[in-house]
Amino acid sequence: MMTNVLYRDKAFIFGVCIWLIATAAYFGFVFMGFPLSPIAENGLMSLVTIYLPVLLLSVFLLLYLTRKREKVAWSDLYAVNKTTAKKEAWFAVIYLILTQLILGFGFNMGLHFPGTDIYVSGSHSQIDVWIWAISYTVIYTILPIMWLRQHGFSLKKLFSSFQWKRDIWIIVAYWGLDFFGPILAGATDFFGGISASQYAKGIPWGIFINALGAGLPVVVMMHIIFIPRMAVLFKNKLTVILMGGLFYSVFSLFDQGVDYSSFSIGLTSITYIIMTQTLVGMGKATFTVVTGNPFIHFITLHVISARVPFDTRMYIEIFRFK
Repeated sequence: MMTNVLYRDKAFIFGVCIWLIATAAYFGFVFMGFPLSPIAENGLMSLVTIYLPVLLLSVFLLLYLTRKREKVAWSDLYAVNKTTAKKEAWFAVIYLILTQLILGFGFNMGLHFPGTDIYVSGSHSQIDVWIWAISYTVIYTILPIMWLRQHGFSLKKLFSSFQWKRDIWIIVAYWGLDFFGPILAGATDFFGGISASQYAKGIPWGIFINALGAGLPVVVMMHIIFIPRMAVLFKNKLTVILMGGLFYSVFSLFDQGVDYSSFSIGLTSITYIIMTQTLVGMGKATFTVVTGNPFIHFITLHVISARVPFDTRMYIEIFRFK
């Protein structure tokens, strides 16, 4: 028993150390005058006003509010074999790292369209969107689902376990926070210059495209493969959530605004991503850890919340909705 507790503590301390080292390195590089990629600008302000509040509200508050819930039957619902869980989790990490390096450096693709670029009007075509969406769907949804089925996983069994009525308050509260938060903070101009017809076409289309390219890949790789195996290995929920956050930060290494054109600017990009996206990923992981439902994060802190105000205008322009 003491060995298991120590093992869990070591894993948690290891994860915290990775985050602290990346965070300290980022601010150290800024202090030394390293060039900043677009995503890495104003890191302190972003950390204090966006990412730490996400950690407090989506992780610690939700853990407290759901503290009396029953444990999720991870092994049964997700077909996790405890004897192979560690090896399979490492396989998922290595697969993610290798594919991200190939997609990012080789094809300029990141978790969210348009990859490492910053979208400006007319800078990307419909073909670009479809190449990204199909590539991510095949690599992170179809192939992993095929692997899961070979290991006894059943989507029908998982879906039958969802308790939507019990979790509706989580969905409504956190969806509202993540949807209206960026708008009220001025991070996106969602309500300006778009007609009702464009909203009617652009919102569902954006949700569909982002579901293929970003939402389902994260659901499958992180919430159906990685998190259940972490939950079988580590009984401490916070350890599982932290590991999920670090996993998500790898998924974000080639997101919009990063720059790896030089060694120094690459350092500020990667340390900023680990510093911030680990916290976002912890928020996403918490929903699955406390409910057992891998789709709640999809609604609240991913595709159907923040991606709608951020990406709708872009997809309206690219697909020329009138």
